[in-house]
Amino acid sequence: MTTRRELIEHLGSHLTEHKRDKIRAVLAERTRHITVLLEDINQPHNAAACLRSCDCFGLQDVHVVERRHPFEPDNDVALGSNKWLTIHRYHQPESALETLKARGYCLVATSPNVEGDTTATLPIDQPIALLFGSEHKGLTDRLFGAAERTLRLPMHGFTESFNISVTLAIALSRLVERLRESDLDWRLTEAEKEELTLKFYRRHIARHDLLEEEFWKGRGEMTNDEFPF
Repeated sequence: MTTRRELIEHLGSHLTEHKRDKIRAVLAERTRHITVLLEDINQPHNAAACLRSCDCFGLQDVHVVERRHPFEPDNDVALGSNKWLTIHRYHQPESALETLKARGYCLVATSPNVEGDTTATLPIDQPIALLFGSEHKGLTDRLFGAAERTLRLPMHGFTESFNISVTLAIALSRLVERLRESDLDWRLTEAEKEELTLKFYRRHIARHDLLEEEFWKGRGEMTNDEFPF
């Protein structure tokens, strides 16, 4: 059986060396040690700005709860960042909580009104999922009550809170910096890098499906409906 690695090499031959090097460099700095959950974000520019920050700070996964509002990021703001993230969508918060807990995340609710950890004191030895609520109401009681810790950003003005996308960016900036300075094994596994390399190559190559069909059929190993990856 031909391996996925050989398929990656085949598709990679249709990309420039610069693009292959860029994908390799990005994946070398990606992490799943920190993830984000966004609940009912109803403003497209905020949704997009959150995704853009997640990509820029090297997060791979974003979890989105769309119970009341569809998650529709503004493409002009996102600048394609959604193409490089793994976005998990849920209609109910319970499904998101079940997934995050099963993957070993410590659930951290963000709130300007509750005393809790700051970005300097929040423990990062365990994978953490930062929970962000809607622009006006914040996290619902269901998600806030499920959190094991809370995170706040100190503020010194009259305004009650930062915009959600600003809160996310500040929190990630400080926490990712701490993570990268630590001795924790925060990077992706080689298997995860390989899986995402294939995904990213497909994103770059128009009609990659035709190249893959040619690849598999040339080896006589399977039919068009049996591609394994």
